[in-house]
Amino acid sequence: MKTLMKAFLALSLLIALPAMAISLNEAKSKGLVGEANSGYIAIVDASSPELEKLVKDVNAKRKAAYARIAERNKIDIAQVATRAAEKLEARLSPGEYYQDNLGRWVRK
Repeated sequence: MKTLMKAFLALSLLIALPAMAISLNEAKSKGLVGEANSGYIAIVDASSPELEKLVKDVNAKRKAAYARIAERNKIDIAQVATRAAEKLEARLSPGEYYQDNLGRWVRK
């Protein structure tokens, strides 16, 4: 379990790094992307090629990290993604978006 917590910490540092011209944190704070209930990010409103690339890049990194955690702990990647979604939602700043269990975007 300690290994799982360390992996989530490493993952949070990985996803906090800027991915391109607009960083993940900047896109979140502007309400352009949010934490989907799947453990990945998604565009909330008004797509652009820059946002689509950001989402694709961040989600690819998350998927790879989730796969490593799942393999190391001998659990399904979906379990890792679900737990990550809960943790990521809990860490959102006021004004940022997350997706509820019904798939609706909610501002924290």
